Amino acid sequence: MSIFDTDAFNNNMFYPRRGSGREADEIWIEVESGVKIHARRYPNTQAEYSILYFHGNGEIVADYDTIQEMYRRIGCEFIVCDYRGYGKSGGTPTLRNLLSDSHKVYDYLQQENKLHDNHFIMGRSLGSAAAIELGVALTQICGVIVESGYADPIALAARRGIQLDRLSPEERIFDNGEKIREVTKPLLILHGKQDYIIRVEEAQENYTNAKATDKKLVVLEHVGHNDIMGAPNYFPAIEDFCHKHI
Repeated sequence: MSIFDTDAFNNNMFYPRRGSGREADEIWIEVESGVKIHARRYPNTQAEYSILYFHGNGEIVADYDTIQEMYRRIGCEFIVCDYRGYGKSGGTPTLRNLLSDSHKVYDYLQQENKLHDNHFIMGRSLGSAAAIELGVALTQICGVIVESGYADPIALAARRGIQLDRLSPEERIFDNGEKIREVTKPLLILHGKQDYIIRVEEAQENYTNAKATDKKLVVLEHVGHNDIMGAPNYFPAIEDFCHKHI
């Protein structure tokens, strides 16, 4: 068994919260028998594109009820997705489930016509793993946005008090820094210069490794991991990237 599948890792990795919030535009995706994940779509009749957003650890869908207005202002229809055990979702979170569930979420949204023809995948912090996972697999997306994302899963485990010398071949599915080499779609990487949870060097590693011919790294001054949206050029960077590629 991989260390990334153990309770020792996952109980120390994930910080699920429960939530309530608004009941409109709720989406439920069955990821396995008896387990459904909750997502919320914020309709925007003026939208030119969709962003499917995988949030950070310790966050839930309801946290974005006010933030979504900023995405509306940049011409987006915003869809944010929880993980197992988070918010109203069932099940127990693991890193492996996060990756496999991202495909089921995307497939469901496509089948139910919940995504605009022009759409992007975005992942923040822990959610960067889902964004890169889908960025490797999907050809029909307009681009991938990685915000405050990790590169090295060994460093990720170390931050949880678990020491690893190397990854097994089977564990490489968790290695953002290697997987991002396979992302060929346009790529935007956003990272706070004062991020001391996931250091900016990991963003630079992801950018260097990425083989996308159209890629951009935006290091945001005077912000860290959890206040990155407060940077004046945060939303303009997303808006410019998306409008360039729709």
